[in-house]
Amino acid sequence: MRQVQEALANIGIPVMAGIWRATSENQNPPPQYVVYSSTTTESEHYDDHVRALRTYVYLNLWSDFDPTEMAETIRQAMFGYGFGMLEESDKGYNHPAYDPPTKTYTVQWTWVWFEEVNYGT
Repeated sequence: MRQVQEALANIGIPVMAGIWRATSENQNPPPQYVVYSSTTTESEHYDDHVRALRTYVYLNLWSDFDPTEMAETIRQAMFGYGFGMLEESDKGYNHPAYDPPTKTYTVQWTWVWFEEVNYGT
């Protein structure tokens, strides 16, 4: 989604749609990175026509070390671009969640993008 890429363009870590994928040059993931996916739904109708869309962005920060500072950087960037935050979770009970199988910390968000459209006229 272009808006996510633009919002996070200057955070200093890779931002990828879908998942991180190994390449021949990079077999291991970077120390910190963001992946996201999105779902768009109709949000408003008027006179049998769609007038607005709402896109939910499911964004995950993965980090080899404490992600607290980068999480704040991401919050500021997304709010600054115009996204609304529906929820944020680290599932770590007062500290960032740690995933033993991947040996990484993670923070998950659901962000919302609202867009007026003029479909069906």
